[in-house]
Parts: sequence; structure tokens; C-alpha cells
Amino acid sequence: MAVTGVAVNCYWNGRVKKEQNDVVYEGAQMNVLPIKVFHGTTYTGLLDKIYATTGIERQIFELNIICRYPISSQEYKPMPIKNDEGVELMLEVPGRAVVYCVEIYLEERPVPLRPEAIALLTKETNDSPQIDNKKVLIWCRRKWEDLNMDCLVKVFQKVGMEELLWDVPFVCKSWYEATLNPKCWQNLIFPENFFAFTDRVRKEYQKEVQITSFIKSMVNRSSRCATTLMLPHCSTEEALEYAAKNCPALQDFGLHGHISHKNARLIPKMIRNWKNLEVLRLRRAHYVREILQQIGVHCNNFYQLMLPQSYISDDVAYTIGICQSKIKHLFLKGATIERRNLVMILQHCKNVVKLDVRECFLFDESDGEILELASHIPSFSCQRSTCVHDCEERDLIGLFISDTNSFTWDPAVPYDWNFVSRAIYISFLWLNYVVKTMIKE
Repeated sequence: MAVTGVAVNCYWNGRVKKEQNDVVYEGAQMNVLPIKVFHGTTYTGLLDKIYATTGIERQIFELNIICRYPISSQEYKPMPIKNDEGVELMLEVPGRAVVYCVEIYLEERPVPLRPEAIALLTKETNDSPQIDNKKVLIWCRRKWEDLNMDCLVKVFQKVGMEELLWDVPFVCKSWYEATLNPKCWQNLIFPENFFAFTDRVRKEYQKEVQITSFIKSMVNRSSRCATTLMLPHCSTEEALEYAAKNCPALQDFGLHGHISHKNARLIPKMIRNWKNLEVLRLRRAHYVREILQQIGVHCNNFYQLMLPQSYISDDVAYTIGICQSKIKHLFLKGATIERRNLVMILQHCKNVVKLDVRECFLFDESDGEILELASHIPSFSCQRSTCVHDCEERDLIGLFISDTNSFTWDPAVPYDWNFVSRAIYISFLWLNYVVKTMIKE
């Protein structure tokens, strides 16, 4: 009897986040690769496969493996995998729920110094090796500055910007010198809550943080080697242009929160500088069609598009389906996308291996045609997506308010007609909802 295998999407370089009825994995430098795990695989065998696939250095990092485990058809919980039994439960997921591909999330942590490692390093070279207790004591008391510089840089690449600025450099001189290495600043992920960050600086150092100057200084630390750039939503036009010119090796670009119309028009021009771009993350994005057109021209390695809470209009859906048909990972969680536009994307994006359209607006999660078209996608999620008549009042109000509040008038900036059409359409839906409610009463 042939041993069967299960398709597993393995995610790393991110963090696990638990939501109300789900568990997700996020991170500006997140990676994912599919692996095949056969029934009968042990926990040790799974670890060997993961280390070999991801390239994570086993001597430096231990792994915490979390499986996105289905409790019901619409609820998932994080299930740690720590032994053979955990692996067996993971491989049973496709049989318990309508899941095309199992998802496991990796959390990395530095390997602690173990007694056997100390013993190995302090062994004598004669035929009868003995442990020198004095040497072991000295090893346990090693100074921080004695750690290998390359090893420090490797670890500090995983540290957040805030810690790399305010904590790590003050441990010792060698750690300070390591933070000056441009490789530590390859992943320029600015704090998501930037105002809380500036408050800390103001309280501890009695200094005001100028957003443009701060972004420029962080970009300069990377010495044009940055591969990941996640900017705060309050970034200025000058800061955006500076980052575009001085991060030529960029592979992953995104913004925390939604950007103003005035600054959003700069992004298509910025894309031209990033020939190696692979991932784009924009929330409530504007000028999406123009951005995707520039990606199609300049970015041959592009494979992941994230547009949460955005309006996917007819022309944007056409551009994704026709011009960006090579996309492998598409994240549209919380977006407003009409049924016909989602169908268009599903019909043309044959290379997609992960599609997230959870909590979307204007199509139903139980739509038979959509589920049939998505059946070839290993990881497809559409939970809690709904049509207009299924929306709760608070959801519709929230959508209406979020759109109208995000509009800013600037005579120097051309209209974003995608936004205008969305605002008119949502206003119509809201009026229709109010009328229906009044009739029922």
C-alpha cells in the first residue's frame, strides 16, 4: 500500500496572531513554501524537512511549530506541534474539514547554551577526553563581547527596529558595533504605532522626532542594502521619494495603515526603482491599477500582493487577473469586491496558491461558483464574506464611515475615480439599507 502525503504550507519569518475565530500569520518579511509530509512522519523527521526547506540555521534557532487547526467549518485554533502525536493530528486536518492545504506557522527563538555543548567545546584531545570543570566555569562566564560578530549580526537581523535602536546598542561595546553593520538594517520595519514610538523618544530623551529626518537616517543605516521596507502611514512625500531612490535592492514594500491620496500617487513612480520587488502591502490603497501596471513592467520576480480593506474595482480586478496573472499569493481580507470581479480573478490567476478573501463585502462565502473556481487553490479562505443583505448594521455603518473619513480634498491632486465610484456606490447601498429597514419596521 502506497504511503500518501499531505500538502503543507510552511510559513516563517513572521509572527502568529490569534483573532476571534481564527489564527493568522503576519510579518513584513514573511515567507511561505509548500512541502509534502507523508503519513508516518515523525516529529524529528518534520523538523529535518522544515530546516532543510526554509534554510533556517539549526545551530542558531529553535523552532516552535503552530498548526492552524480547524475546530469547526468557520473556526480555527493554534495547535502547537511538539511530538509525533502532534504531527499525526496535523496530517488528519484534511479529513476533518474542507481544507485543501494544511498551514503551519514557525516561530524562531535562539538556541540556549546547553551542558552538552559546553562539554563538547571543552573536551580534551587525548584518547580519554575529560571535562575540565574550570574551563566549563570560564565558558559559562564568557563575556558578551566575545561572541562572534557574524553570529550577532545574524541574530540582530531578527530584532525589531525599536529594540535595535534603544536596547541592543547599550548592552556592550561589541553589540553596539554590530548594530552599525548595514546587514542589521536590511529589514527596515518601522513601528506600526509610530506615535507611541515618538512619545517614548520625547519622554526619555526630551527630543521631538521629525518623521522625514528619522526615515532618512534609518534608510542611510542600510547603506542601500535594505530588502524590506515597511513605512508608517504618516510618511511625508519627501521621505517616500528618498526611500525609493536609496533602497534599490528592495524586495518587500508596505505601509502601516492607509496613505493619503496625495502621497499615494507617488507609489507608481517609486515602483520603477525596485526591479527586485516581490511583495507589496497596501491597506485601503489608491491608484492600484497604476501601481500594478508599473509592477508588470519593472518587477519580474513579483509574486505576492496584499490589499486588505481596499476597493477592488472593475479595472483593478482586470489588472490583477490579466496583467498580474503570475501572482502566487493574493491577500484581500476585508476588501470590497463584487462577485463578478472575484470570479474574473479566479478565472485568470491560475498560479495562485494562497488566496485570502475573508470578511470581504459584496459576495457570499457559500457561493457555489466561487468555491468551484477556487477548488484548485491549495489555501483558499473566504470565511465571513457576505452580500449586502447579510451585513449587520454596524458593519455597514463602519464601512460607510471609514470611506467618507478617508477622503481628503486637495485641488493639486487629480481625482482618484476608484475612490469616488466606491464612495457613491457605498452611499447608495447605505441608503438602500436604510429604506429596507424602515419598510420592515
